[in-house]
Amino acid sequence: MNAGKEEDPNFQKILALLLKTKGFDGHQYKPNYIKRRVAVRMRAMETKTYLDYLRVLQNNRQEPALLLDRLTIHVTEFFRDPNVYQAIKQNILPGFPVNPGIKLKIWCAGCSTGEEPYSVAMILKECSFSQPGFDFEIFATDIDMASIRTAEKGEYPVEALKKLSKAQVTRWFYVEGSRARVVADLKKHVHFRAHDLLSEWVDELSGFQLIFCRNLLIYLTAPLQQKIYKNFAGALAAGGFLILGLTETLLGPSRKFYECVDVRNRIYRLLEKTENFWETNKEEKVSDG
Repeated sequence: MNAGKEEDPNFQKILALLLKTKGFDGHQYKPNYIKRRVAVRMRAMETKTYLDYLRVLQNNRQEPALLLDRLTIHVTEFFRDPNVYQAIKQNILPGFPVNPGIKLKIWCAGCSTGEEPYSVAMILKECSFSQPGFDFEIFATDIDMASIRTAEKGEYPVEALKKLSKAQVTRWFYVEGSRARVVADLKKHVHFRAHDLLSEWVDELSGFQLIFCRNLLIYLTAPLQQKIYKNFAGALAAGGFLILGLTETLLGPSRKFYECVDVRNRIYRLLEKTENFWETNKEEKVSDG
């Protein structure tokens, strides 16, 4: 099957078509990741070469959207890696002072269908019960608009709640038959929007005490990982934390912006922002997401 040849010009034409029609730049991702995802759609359309599949993309109006859906990452669940949430609740949140009228600001980058930001909201809401004046807001972004619509709706199959305790299910969801809806008291803290980490960063994405970007950057090329780590450093408030996925490790030049405070759970704290920090960050800053 021709699909395995990286030099195949038709593979590059597929990427060009996707960039033109959907604004998705596959060159920013690791080639093997893109090839694996494209191969899934090729099998579904019973095509054996990149040329055959390119023709499908050109002649089937729905196929570019189906390919984009396959290329954007949707693996998520409530309280994925529970120990990470436990570490944040026990070791990170108590370090933030409670200032009535000032909200703790959190960003979930690459939020998919919303399970992660709602999980974060649950632990923060539980903290607010024992700390009068504690309040927070979560900005949740993802490149895929369909995922954002699902997240905003906040409705999931009951099986998706398997990692939640009975008390959590009762408190945070309305369960009707096989479906469960997030209660309004939790949803009000989470603001969803479509956003690409590789596009322009907006002013709203700044001043965060916590940034979650878990199991996303491993699919990007190393240079882009470095740029995004630096952008996250610029988006964090002083003393803020970056939480990565358990298979991700912050390596390379961007390490100078962070210190690791929990290697097992991949939690990093922003180092003091010096004048030199801003000059370095400004020079290499990429447009956001």
